[in-house]
Amino acid sequence: MRIGTFKESYVADAALFDSRTQHAWLAIAAAALLLFPSVANDYWLYMACLVAINVASSAGLNILTGYTGLVSLGQAAFMGLGPTRWPSCSCVGARRWH
Repeated sequence: MRIGTFKESYVADAALFDSRTQHAWLAIAAAALLLFPSVANDYWLYMACLVAINVASSAGLNILTGYTGLVSLGQAAFMGLGPTRWPSCSCVGARRWH
């Protein structure tokens, strides 16, 4: 939060974006995310998918441990078992999984 911005209501305090500049940057970021798949090659799409999977996993873990205070060993197990089991599934019965 910038210094010197005093919020007079709860709605103004809870607002995520409070200036036109922030709205413009949000629109630019949304446009870049929408255009990325059409201009990126296969490698960068693959890397973007890996980043998105890890962001979703870490956001879920942050909610679980940060807000509730619970310890999660299951999430680490699922994130570890997924990549290690996929090659065996794809080699044995590739037609069955697609």
